[in-house]
Amino acid sequence: AMLEIRGVHKSFHTYAKPGVHPGIFGRAPKPTSSLDVLRGAIVTVEKGDVVAILGPSGSGKTTLLRCLNFLETADAGKLTFDGETFDLAHAVARIARLRRKTAFVFQNYNLFRNKTALQNVTEGLIVARKMPKAELMPVGMKMAGKVGLADRAR
Repeated sequence: AMLEIRGVHKSFHTYAKPGVHPGIFGRAPKPTSSLDVLRGAIVTVEKGDVVAILGPSGSGKTTLLRCLNFLETADAGKLTFDGETFDLAHAVARIARLRRKTAFVFQNYNLFRNKTALQNVTEGLIVARKMPKAELMPVGMKMAGKVGLADRAR
C-alpha cells in the first residue's frame, strides 16, 4: 500500500475551569468529560486510488486529516507513507520529513489577494522547500495544469 493508517485514536477533553489543561507543572486536573472522536480509524490507500472521506459534520473527518499531518496530536496510531512508519502520538522529530512529501488544504483556505494564482500555488515551495524562484515557473504551471487552471495562472 502507498498509505496505511492503523489504529488512530483521538479524544478531546473538557476541564472544570476554562483554560485549564494537563501541564508539566503540578498534578494534571481530571477532565469533567471526554469525547472520543476517532476510535481506531483504519485506512489503506493503494497507488492510483482516489479516496474521499465522507460523513456528517462532527464525525471526525477533519480531525483525522489534521492528525495525519501532525496539525493535531493523535492519542495513538501509526501512519505508513512512502515506506516509512510514523507514530502519530510521538513523531515530533520526523514531522518535517513527512510534510516534504505531503500537502494539506484547509477547509476554509484563503489565497493571498495581492498574488496571482501562480504565485499562490508556488508560495509553499518558496517558504517550505526553499526552492529557487527561477525553478518555480515550470513547476507552478505544471501544478496549475493538473487542476485545470493553467489558463488562469497569471
